[in-house]
Order: sequence, then structure tokens, then C-alpha cells
Amino acid sequence: MQQLAEQMKSASDYVKQKYSDLEQKYNVLEQHIESVEVQSKQWRPHGGQGQMETTSNPELAQFFQKGILPGAESKALSVTNDGQGVTVRSEWSDRIVALVRETSPVRSVASNMQTSSNALEVLVDRGEVGSDWISELDERTKTAASFMERHKITVNEHYCLVEATLQMLEDSNLNLNIEQWLQGKIGQRFTRQENEAFLLGDGIGKPRGMLTYTTVPDADFTWGADPDTYEIGATFTGEAGDLTTAEPLFNLVDSLKAPYLENATWMMTRAFRNKARKIKDLEGRYIFEPSLAAGVPDTLLGYPIVLAEDMNTPAADTTGALFGDFQQSYACVDRSSIDVIRDPYSAPGRVRWYARKRLGGAIVNPEAVKALVLGTEPA
Repeated sequence: MQQLAEQMKSASDYVKQKYSDLEQKYNVLEQHIESVEVQSKQWRPHGGQGQMETTSNPELAQFFQKGILPGAESKALSVTNDGQGVTVRSEWSDRIVALVRETSPVRSVASNMQTSSNALEVLVDRGEVGSDWISELDERTKTAASFMERHKITVNEHYCLVEATLQMLEDSNLNLNIEQWLQGKIGQRFTRQENEAFLLGDGIGKPRGMLTYTTVPDADFTWGADPDTYEIGATFTGEAGDLTTAEPLFNLVDSLKAPYLENATWMMTRAFRNKARKIKDLEGRYIFEPSLAAGVPDTLLGYPIVLAEDMNTPAADTTGALFGDFQQSYACVDRSSIDVIRDPYSAPGRVRWYARKRLGGAIVNPEAVKALVLGTEPA
């Protein structure tokens, strides 16, 4: 009994000691919370009186006002670390990327790839495995093997820089309008820059656009080994800057190999669509079918139409429309997601948000796309 009593007393002392330790830790934590509340009131607008209005994203207020986010990733301002920490908001990047993808006509139909280096090497297979018929007892000889080639697509950088005044941030209640405004501005800028580059970019410090590749009569088209000298097979309307009959469109569709027709799409401007919608076949039927439902594209000869306003305005000897399986023919290569850097120091009285992205683009299969040229076929 005496031994049991000693054990019970020891257990009681242990519990009392633990309770005392927990009480001390609680007091320290309470003091720390009070200290944080006092400090937070020092930077709140209106002298800390009242509560800041809540938003659907409470961390946004901290990001705008002080550039601080719990658990945010801190990176240097450049590749060479200069010791100045900046805040990168991954959630913003995701939203802007989604906006760009939704509004970019080329990305919506092309192949989108990722790379972790400054270039992506795409393997191109232009050959076929050799085969032949043979009798049961004939000798089997080695047949030719398919061959692969590397197509290197370099990635380049584009950026966007927007800013807001400190007074605007201080006086605003920081509702979703500001966040949507900035995301929309950055997304629109990136979309315009990408759309133009994927169609008209010269490949120097930017993606190479589809319309910068030389067009040749489809009968003369060959898939060369050098990606820099790729050509696009073309059908010609026979009229300078115009299209008045359906025959060139039928010929263009027929020039695309059958494996690519299943996922084929038209790409054109509204101005060219206006020409195509007036064309009838030999039986007097319109070959253009307008969409009667939101989200459903118009069709031409049964194939969907994607509008790309960065294409050339219809004129003599220009490409009026592209047709093909763009997922097979063109690759958009992303090196990194969009980085958003908050800079409250460079411009006194203003806060800047610097967004950047690295990407590239090029034709990887010229056989899968065809062009309609508004002109006469060269002799």
C-alpha cells in the first residue's frame, strides 16, 4: 500500500508539472498574439480603426498592401542574386495562364508542351518502316528502319508591367475588382503578344509564327530535313486577294492527308470568313454554316472555324486561311509558369507588378497544315 501511495503521488506531481508548463506556454502565446495585433494595426488604413472588408481571398489584401503572403515563395530579382527578396504569387500565375489559354486561338488548337530547359527537342519521324510481301519459304532480309530527327525549339521571354498608386490601394476596400482588373490587364497583354508571335513571329527572340514559313504549290511540297527551311503546301484561289468560288476550298481540303482530316480546323480572320460565307457549291448550297449555339464554332465544309485576327488582312498573294490538324503541325512550348513580382520600391508612390513568362513555338509537322493563298499559282 505504501508503494502504491508513493506511485500515485509521483504521478500527481508529474501531472501538476505538465499543467504548469502548458500554462506558461499559453501565456507566452497569448502575449505573442497581442503583440501581432498591435503591430498589424499600425499599417491598417484609417489608423487601425474598424475592420478591413473581407474578400473571397483574404491573403490578397496583404499581398497588395505589404507584398507578404503566408508561405509565399521568395526569389531574387534576377538570375544573379542581388539579395532583394520578392514575392511570387503562384495563384495569380495559374489564373493568368488559364485566361491566356482561353483566349489564344493558336493555343486552343495547337499542341502545348512543357520543358525544363532553355529549349525543347522534338523528335520528328519522317520515315516509315520498310516491309514487303514474301512467300512462306523465302529468305527474310533486313528491311529499312524508320529514322528520327531532332527539332530544337528555343524558348524566349515576354513580360508585362502594370502599376497602381499607393493612394488607390489605401483608399480602396480591396474587393475582387482590383484583382480581376490586374489579372485581366496582364492576361490581355500576354494573349496579344502570344497570338501575334505564334502567327507572325520571326523566330528571333520570339516564337516562329506559322505565316512566316514559305508557301509552295502543294504539288511541289516536300517535308525537308531542316526545320528552318520547312515549307507549307498551298492551294491558290487564282484571284488576287479574293475568293469567289468553292473549288479552291474543296481542293485545299482534299490536299490534306486523310489521317489529319479527323482533327482538322480552319483558321482565318473575320474578313476572310465574310468572303467564305458567301460562297456556294455547284448545286447552289452555301458551304458555310453559321453556329446557332454559344460555344459552338461556325463550320466551313463541315470543319470548325477558329478566328485569328492577327493573320494578314486578305490581300493579293497573302494567306487567307490555314487548314489542318494544328495539334500535329504546331507546338507551343512553355518553359515556366507566369512569375508575378511585386515591386513597391522602383517608383515612389506606386506599386508595380512585373509578370514574365518564357515560351517558344514552331511548326513541327508541315505536312499536317495547308494554306489557301489569295493569288495565282506561280509558274
